[in-house]
Amino acid sequence: MLTYVYRKGHLVHTGMCGHIDLERGKPMREDAIFRIYSMSKPITEVTLMMLVEEGLIGLDDDVHTHISAWKNLSVYASGTPSLLADAPPSFLTTPVLRPMKIVDLATRTSGLTYGFMMRTAVDAAYRKAKVSDRQTPGGLQGMIDQLAQIPLDFSPGTAWNYSVSIDVLGYLVEKLSGMSFGEFLRTRLFEPLGMSDTAFYVPSDKTDGSPPAISPRPTATG
Repeated sequence: MLTYVYRKGHLVHTGMCGHIDLERGKPMREDAIFRIYSMSKPITEVTLMMLVEEGLIGLDDDVHTHISAWKNLSVYASGTPSLLADAPPSFLTTPVLRPMKIVDLATRTSGLTYGFMMRTAVDAAYRKAKVSDRQTPGGLQGMIDQLAQIPLDFSPGTAWNYSVSIDVLGYLVEKLSGMSFGEFLRTRLFEPLGMSDTAFYVPSDKTDGSPPAISPRPTATG
């Protein structure tokens, strides 16, 4: 663990304990590189608001105006994913009460979910389709195509759920900016802020100060 305490704009305390690599006995360092995991979510939302300021997208926009394949999304009513590997899920659905909006993605009220939630048949459908799986080909576009085929867990705006909503925002940033999400983050956010050690991958010349390598997700919005 690495802790900084600031008082009136000045660093007054630095605390370090533990290791950056326990197996190799590497102690914590002040220049250690950490995995930020879900702190990539607020970073992604910053990029969304940058595009809102530029007039490229609006928080009240219907999502299907930017992702046409999502125009006819429906809500799960009953049924289960098929046990057969190649068979489509057997779901009964109902229409959404209103279209999903960009603000629903930002506030986790979109009706999307995560497969690892292990709560509903929709979660199970995500697991079967390997939605957002590290090994699923197609990257963000592949995930968007998968989600067009799976019903929502609830109608947008009616509930809150931890979900792949932020991954979808990353896809929209790519589509609207014409840049890969990683490149947008690097050139529009990280470099202007002097965040030279923030990226999807640790470069080889900085691995000595980082945790053991792991297989990265296709996006940083995990």
